[in-house]
Amino acid sequence: MPARGVSWAAEVLRRLKGLDFPVTKEQLKERLKGMYWRGIPIEELLDKVEKDTFATPAEVLHYLAEAARKVEEEKGLKTHKGISWAALVLMRLKGTDFPVSKDVVKEKLKGLTWRGIPIEVILDHIDKDVFETPAELLHYIAQTARKIEEMGYIEEGKELEVPQE
Repeated sequence: MPARGVSWAAEVLRRLKGLDFPVTKEQLKERLKGMYWRGIPIEELLDKVEKDTFATPAEVLHYLAEAARKVEEEKGLKTHKGISWAALVLMRLKGTDFPVSKDVVKEKLKGLTWRGIPIEVILDHIDKDVFETPAELLHYIAQTARKIEEMGYIEEGKELEVPQE
């Protein structure tokens, strides 16, 4: 089954929408209350973070990814890289005004892959030319990447079709 990290990160961003940064760990706990990562309460992840104030949503995702890795090691869980991937996307898009066009996103994310799939391939299979928010962009990337992954990604030279819903 494909990793759900990117979708999880998009949910974190959705819940952080409208929050003024910088934020404290306690504000994050309140805003993300009731959220779980792989069955683990978000508060447990935040308790692993040795930082009390966060300047940006990308920084929140970065530290949550680090905490998730610690918890995975402690509990012997298989590592998923989705959260840190989403943080990397947000870092690459830092300073970009939303709404943003797919062409601008392609340029800023050039060279990135998601589980071995080039970001350009993923973006080419999204039937949307403008993204209103970072959370919306991450959602579409995750949804499309899963479809491509489920179909079995084929290297360059062969056309890939994503079934229409």
